[in-house]
Amino acid sequence: MNPTSNTLEARGAYFEQLYRDAADPWLVRQRWYEARKRALLLACLPQQHYRHAYEPGCGNGELTLALARRCERVLAADLSPQALLLAQQRLDAAGPAGHVTLARHQLPQDWPRTGKSADKFDLIVISEIAYYLSAEELALVAEQAVASLAPGGTIALCHWRAPFAQRILSTVRVHDAFQHAPGLHCLVRHEESDFLLGVWSNDARSVAQKEGFA
Repeated sequence: MNPTSNTLEARGAYFEQLYRDAADPWLVRQRWYEARKRALLLACLPQQHYRHAYEPGCGNGELTLALARRCERVLAADLSPQALLLAQQRLDAAGPAGHVTLARHQLPQDWPRTGKSADKFDLIVISEIAYYLSAEELALVAEQAVASLAPGGTIALCHWRAPFAQRILSTVRVHDAFQHAPGLHCLVRHEESDFLLGVWSNDARSVAQKEGFA
């Protein structure tokens, strides 16, 4: 896949082949960089436990597994059927995970409908996928995320900063879409030379304020 062939079919073929060629194409289970990045993301979430999380672009399920330990329900999705198969295998190997649902989604077309309050997500994690979207798709994804966020909910983004052939948007452009989204307040901005991590909520209070000592 390259920026001139960024269609649904091209994206699907690219990721499907990627996960068929290697079960862990980015070595997320082996690299300290990846383990540390996951730990930072999880530590930046303002709530210890969540009711209902959505993780589009779940890949082979390494972050999904960590989210499952803090969430009552997780909807994890990916465009690649092979990635979803690998994610299911990872979850099965770790023990019972009946509260995790895996689904094939393409953003923004397949963003879950959350008309009822009970269906809304109090955690949305978008990690290492939004730079594959066009500017129009990103704008819609940001709008969908805000609309499907439960009161007091959290949106977390984490993205690699360096250029690469398949990138459509810069990481700064991706995170700016959420920084400027109506109704969101930035709780965390963690910036390193390698990646950018951001956390937003529709509740502007800090963790200390929520716990009543600030």
